[in-house]
Amino acid sequence: MRYCFDLDGTLCTNTEGEYERAEPIPIAIAEVNRLHAAGHDIVIQTARGATTGIDWRARTEAQLAAWGVRYRALYFGKPTADVYIDDKARSADDWHRQLGIVATPCTTGDGSVLENPAYLETTYSPERAPYGPYPGQLAKHLAERYFGRPGRLLDIGCGRGEYLHAFSALGYRTTGIDISPAAAVLAGPGMHVVRADLETEPLPFPEGSFDCVFSKSVVEHLRSPVTMLAKARAALAPGGTAVIMTPSWVHTHWGPFYIDHTHVTPFTAPSLTDAMTLAGFVEVRTVHFHQLPFLWRMPALKPAIRLLAALPLPFRPLMPEAPWPDGLNKLIRFANEVMLLAVGRRPG
Repeated sequence: MRYCFDLDGTLCTNTEGEYERAEPIPIAIAEVNRLHAAGHDIVIQTARGATTGIDWRARTEAQLAAWGVRYRALYFGKPTADVYIDDKARSADDWHRQLGIVATPCTTGDGSVLENPAYLETTYSPERAPYGPYPGQLAKHLAERYFGRPGRLLDIGCGRGEYLHAFSALGYRTTGIDISPAAAVLAGPGMHVVRADLETEPLPFPEGSFDCVFSKSVVEHLRSPVTMLAKARAALAPGGTAVIMTPSWVHTHWGPFYIDHTHVTPFTAPSLTDAMTLAGFVEVRTVHFHQLPFLWRMPALKPAIRLLAALPLPFRPLMPEAPWPDGLNKLIRFANEVMLLAVGRRPG
């Protein structure tokens, strides 16, 4: 039997014309290779260059070889269209759902729930975690205090891409990496997002590719965080800086740490410093960090925030019945939910 596969959005991510940024969809490629191994004739047809006239053959053949795609022929010249109607056509979305690539109910197995697109779409839905100005405020603060002039920045565990946009707006050349295949879609066009699991997989780019590494609320999800941190250090050019943020166990062990059921590794300031040091970072320093931008400008107000945290006040989302308006609820929540912020440098 002959199978004809589309390429972008089917076997790799859809980059809206920035084909050099396309990332493979491993499960889809594995299915193509299974069909090829079973003796079926595999043909790939693409619309790359159909509207621009650019010859993408050499680059596309190199990508297919790097991704390990087994096929007989690669055809260009497919017309671009919003809807394709064919008596033998099958929706790529339906095929992806069958393969478990897009959001599907969680099932038991060896894979991490973090790889299921439904994790990001549920835990970080706009209803539960509305978009707001905070990523831009934090990016500006970190850039001014730790990173310095804009350069190449890697966001490990980029999620829905808010910090990619925030650092890009400051002039950084950003790349995101996330275990979830939904991250590239949620980050949106123009953001370079690679799917990989740095706890179990090698770096998907050459060592020393970045000047800065940023990772927020990721290491607490990992059972071997030092492995990921060591790869983060390797991703940095010599002298590059990493900022790693995670909930402070001292401040969240009583409940907030477990608002996300995938949290498995808690950190204190000494243990995060040790993990960074074991991963090969130098000049490591770890501080307690409140996610309240006015405190960054007026640290003299910290005693008042500590008094507020000492009051037995409920707050959302830990306690959905909390009666406060959003602004007051946010103040109470982040008076309690203190983060750790660790800064380290790659030697060189």
